[in-house]
Amino acid sequence: MTARQLVFDLLLRLQKSNAYSNLLLDNALDNSELSRQEKSFATVLFYGVIEKQLYLDYQLSCALTQPLKKLRQEVLIALRMGVYQLLCTDKVPESAAINESVKLVKKNRCAFAAGLVNAVLRNIQRSGARLPDKAADNYLSVRYAVPQSLIDLWIEDYGKETCIGILQSLEAKPQIVIRVNTLRTTAAALIQALAAEDVVATPVKGLENALVLEKAGAITQLQSFQSGLFHIEDCAAQKAALLLEAQPGERVLDCCAAPGGKTFTIAEEMGHGEVVACDIYAQRVALIQTGARRLQIDWIETCVQDAAVYNSKLGQFDRVLCDVPCSGLGIIGKKPEIRYKSPAQISDSAQAQQQILATAFTYLKPGGTLVYSTCTLHKAENEAVVEAFIKEHQAQLLFQKTFFPHIDHTDGFFAAVIKKNEE
Repeated sequence: MTARQLVFDLLLRLQKSNAYSNLLLDNALDNSELSRQEKSFATVLFYGVIEKQLYLDYQLSCALTQPLKKLRQEVLIALRMGVYQLLCTDKVPESAAINESVKLVKKNRCAFAAGLVNAVLRNIQRSGARLPDKAADNYLSVRYAVPQSLIDLWIEDYGKETCIGILQSLEAKPQIVIRVNTLRTTAAALIQALAAEDVVATPVKGLENALVLEKAGAITQLQSFQSGLFHIEDCAAQKAALLLEAQPGERVLDCCAAPGGKTFTIAEEMGHGEVVACDIYAQRVALIQTGARRLQIDWIETCVQDAAVYNSKLGQFDRVLCDVPCSGLGIIGKKPEIRYKSPAQISDSAQAQQQILATAFTYLKPGGTLVYSTCTLHKAENEAVVEAFIKEHQAQLLFQKTFFPHIDHTDGFFAAVIKKNEE
């Protein structure tokens, strides 16, 4: 199977399912016989077509005489792949972009569309990229390939200038950030160990024990990873975990813990104590268990538990991390398909978040600290949830912050520190 055929198959599957793009791609690449170079090309093409879909469709709509919705899904995917290679890469010869797209429709039971694909792509080759007028209502949507409904949401929440900053940040390559396992090594020693594996690691300014990796390749295959010297975790997520300020010997609950990054950071900072990490799905709890074993942290206990349902058997805790499921609008740069969530899907999150937060608070001892966090940029899931909670409970809001990718150089993230009043 060629790299293009693999990408074609995955994009078709993604259209028909709610699967995560990264999981689909990782599994396909692990089971393929493609060379390292071909895997790299497949990765760029797969994520690129997802990320730029609105932009690509605009180019196609300018070159076609029929609406895109009348095209068979296979034909549309082949066209998107062809346009991406023509307009968004500088390493693919234009002839290959066109000819390989024609081959794709022929190989995938759409030979009738070969002439159409050839004609449309040659049209775009001649005309080059098109954009609406800058004054047009859809300019930002097409330019940054983000649905207008999401742009409207960000403008309403944060203003147009911040919205544009968020949009511009989506075009940057996501950083790979790791957290040093301070129970096993130091940042300086880990930098040297990674260098021995031909990986460049640079300390993150202002965030101790966080490193940015360059030219890392398959991170989980590194000996330093397999030896438990670090785990992968964005800067914002690390900061959220550190806001909990968990102390040695305390009892801490991470109620929505999988896959475990914040759990591990909390446990490493504590040095010893008890961390209870919960998730609603057993297979995700297994990820926490696997990570804890790899990092050699033996004071993490795991539990399959719905965070919205109180379980008295868990007992009381000095501190609680409540990193709730959310719309994920802050991590679009890593999971580009999130941008295509409908407004209804986005608005559905807040009620569940309120229930989880209220339940998590019941586990907290008087005077204890809770951190509420999300990986989204949406005030209805962030400030509004916290504000409503504080009004209804005996609690104090000590701190809250929204992390913006273009300002803080992190994922889009929100965290609030809440203290339970003494009885």
